[in-house]
Amino acid sequence: MPFNPEDYKKYEHYIVSEIEEGFIHVQFNNPKVYNAFSQKDWQDYRDILIKIDRQPETNVILISSAFPKAFTSGLNMKAAAGLFASDDTDPDEKTRDIKVFVTEFQECIGMPATINTPTIALLNGINFGLALDIAAACTIRVATADAKFSIKEIKIGIAADIGSLQRLPAITNNKSLLFQHALLGDDFSAEEALSLGLVSKVVPDIRAGIEYCTEIGQSINKNIQWAIKGTKKHIQDIIDGKSVEEGLRDVANYNATNIGGGLILSSRPVKL
Repeated sequence: MPFNPEDYKKYEHYIVSEIEEGFIHVQFNNPKVYNAFSQKDWQDYRDILIKIDRQPETNVILISSAFPKAFTSGLNMKAAAGLFASDDTDPDEKTRDIKVFVTEFQECIGMPATINTPTIALLNGINFGLALDIAAACTIRVATADAKFSIKEIKIGIAADIGSLQRLPAITNNKSLLFQHALLGDDFSAEEALSLGLVSKVVPDIRAGIEYCTEIGQSINKNIQWAIKGTKKHIQDIIDGKSVEEGLRDVANYNATNIGGGLILSSRPVKL
């Protein structure tokens, strides 16, 4: 079934388009709040990525912002204020409610790490709090020169709980500096994000970033689908804690199944 942009019109704060067959672009588009996420926004994010991933022809997804000043400023605190407000709710019940809320939130934002399709995140402008959770779950991360990052949660009195503290240690190369930024909640630049290993490249601006990420995506898209998705899956498995021995067994089974099944020259949906 070919990509149909009408399928995504119902998602208010997103623009979803096709760059070319197999390569889809998802843009955050809520400039009024600098792309801050409400509960509906992160649920929509999950649903959009699942829908795209299930399209048989999808090979790669670009995630970016349509707003030049921010990728996302994080959680929409006004929308979430009711959850954290003091009231007469039974403490045990409130604890359970918050746990359910956070668990669903984690699942939605971590979706790029879960789906079969690799994702490219273009991080521009403000990248606070939730932005790091989103970025950490993506496959490839690129920053614009004006990008500003912060693991901001400690400044509002909580430990970051949507994925940054769990995923960033596996993808960054300076754990001491990661601890420092997480404990201070301070801002750091795109160049520091590059040296930290958070991003693979810094580009001049969002326009150059779209061009660069499009080139990467189109190059990925030329490859055989089952090899694309298998490569993404088996690296992600190791990042997520699978042992080298388990990974070797899995990739042997994966290749044997797909090559044996005649998919070596095929772009049909991959057997995972």
